[in-house]
Amino acid sequence: MKPEVRGLIRKGLDQRVAALKSTAAHAQRPARGWLRAVREAIGLKQETVAKTIGVTRPSYRDLESSEARGSISLSSLTRAAEAMDCELVYFLVPRDAVAKTFGELALRHDPAMKHLHASEHSMALEGQAVGDLAPQSPAK
Repeated sequence: MKPEVRGLIRKGLDQRVAALKSTAAHAQRPARGWLRAVREAIGLKQETVAKTIGVTRPSYRDLESSEARGSISLSSLTRAAEAMDCELVYFLVPRDAVAKTFGELALRHDPAMKHLHASEHSMALEGQAVGDLAPQSPAK
């Protein structure tokens, strides 16, 4: 992908980071999963949701279990959510400990930046560091 296109995509994502991160803090998955929590909250039985999406009750029960384990597919989660008149909201944000924006995350993964940080470190050992690079946390 061309760097200009990548930059535009990054800029668009970065404009959303603050709102997404504040939303993520309030969107922790319930212990038994969203499907079960919402289904029980709105008073639906497993049979009713199963019938709406065209599966058996045991198959739907397995969907709720797989969501609670974190192994459900997005497609299945979307179908089950729609059967309860809900929509799936899905997004990724940079880990706070790693980067505040996607731009910072891109720099962290840029091989040229790793070389610059190594050079900056060598220069610092010789008392010649420029000091204009942000500190880099250890790669995972």
